[in-house]
Amino acid sequence: MKSPVTYLALLLLVAAGALAFRLPRLADRPMHADEAVQAAVFRTLWLEGRYVYNPEEFHGPTLPYATLPSVWISGPATFAQTGEATYRVVPALFGAGLVLLLWLLGDAVGKPAALCAGVLTAISPALVFYSRDYIHETLLVFFTLAAIAAGWRYARSGKPAWCLAAGACVGLMQATKETCVLVYLAMGIGLACAAGWRWLVGESPRSDRPATPRWHLAAGLAAAILVAVTLLSSFFTNPRGPMDGLLTYLPWLTRAGGQTPHVHPWNYYLHVLAWWRVGDGPLWSEGLVLGLAAVGFAAALLPSRVPFFAAPFVRWLGFYTLALAAMYSALPYKTPWCLLGFLHGMILLAGVGAVALVRAVPTLPLKGCLSLVLLAAAGQLAWQSYRASYVLAADPRNPYVYAQTLPDAARLAGDVEQLAAASPDGRRVLIHVVWQDAYYWPLPWCLRGFERVGYWTGVPDDPGAPIVISSPRFDAALTERIDSTHLMTGYYGVRPNVLAQVWVRMDLWEAHLRRLGRL
Repeated sequence: MKSPVTYLALLLLVAAGALAFRLPRLADRPMHADEAVQAAVFRTLWLEGRYVYNPEEFHGPTLPYATLPSVWISGPATFAQTGEATYRVVPALFGAGLVLLLWLLGDAVGKPAALCAGVLTAISPALVFYSRDYIHETLLVFFTLAAIAAGWRYARSGKPAWCLAAGACVGLMQATKETCVLVYLAMGIGLACAAGWRWLVGESPRSDRPATPRWHLAAGLAAAILVAVTLLSSFFTNPRGPMDGLLTYLPWLTRAGGQTPHVHPWNYYLHVLAWWRVGDGPLWSEGLVLGLAAVGFAAALLPSRVPFFAAPFVRWLGFYTLALAAMYSALPYKTPWCLLGFLHGMILLAGVGAVALVRAVPTLPLKGCLSLVLLAAAGQLAWQSYRASYVLAADPRNPYVYAQTLPDAARLAGDVEQLAAASPDGRRVLIHVVWQDAYYWPLPWCLRGFERVGYWTGVPDDPGAPIVISSPRFDAALTERIDSTHLMTGYYGVRPNVLAQVWVRMDLWEAHLRRLGRL
């Protein structure tokens, strides 16, 4: 594939396919509690013009700042008018943008391999599912690939602009999520291992490569620091932000060490990617990516020269991906979206592996047969992606569904809407949320259209609001306090194994029944 125009046109076509997988029906799945928290962080930035980095929670500022254009374009007047699609379109665009970044790596992995990697990026169940999730992970993967691509272009050209671009992308990684330090470490391990492998097989380093000027590296580092400081300080309005960006590793180290409910065995990510089935649910596997990635890495490790890719780069990519996967697997703290970083490295290797396999087959008919087998396997992967994002998007049998908000939460919100319609105060009806802890999310998202909602982590002195939403833990206390004036109307599933109950003052309940013609 010698024509850069053809290569670009094909990448654009694959990126369009990636968007077609990611953009439809973004509001179908209930807002996850983590998504709802991030939407609340964005609300403060949008309506109050204020963002303060929190070292304890919520990750970095790139996600809320990247959401501003979505709100400006869609034009909601209030936070209540924003919907799931307003937010999820942001990671969806970044997820499709991963395909376009491969333009910069055509001479690193080979253009045919880059196109294969682009197709796998477009249809990977994990990448598609979490590109439709309003969390930071897809942005982190995007900025990581952008840093790698810019670094490769600098290595090829020696132009300082590419070094500055790579540094800026590193700064964006730091301002996105704290786990970027694992990526930095894996990159360094990859360089060391690639150099060690070259020495082991007796390859001589290139003698025609000029020495890297130190001022280029200093400028790249300065760009990284400037970008990170600018965002973490909220454009220099919060001087403490950059310091908090360093102090954040104290609480995150505690969680990474296992003081968290998200503890899983070392092989959790491999289980999710290779072979996942819950009960009588469907089988899930991205084994195609794992197998082709192994082939691609093996091809790069061979001492003979392979003409269609740059062996030093692919070797580095393989060691980097292995190191990142090993570090994430070694940490007790695991959530399924954390696998995206090393999964995308595997996808790049898989592109190389697919082309290497086809080239290794001796005759044209056999090449055609193998290509058809790979296409069929990719089609099955695309079907899994559709099933994960559109059929079983909130089903616990889906390996990518994790602590997902239950559809019952939407029923709760709808019932409260009906009650408010029967109240003379309408959306200004007073609502008390009485919960056992501060983890009452995504209730603030579900109730964002109401103007007077209060939250307590214990029964307040005056719990008798017209509508009371509570944790069942307070059933006895509320029965004692408000049973004579309120009716407990039912239970609602909020998250797996988490229920909410709704109490309605009798005068409002009667007005509600009259409005429905039942009284």
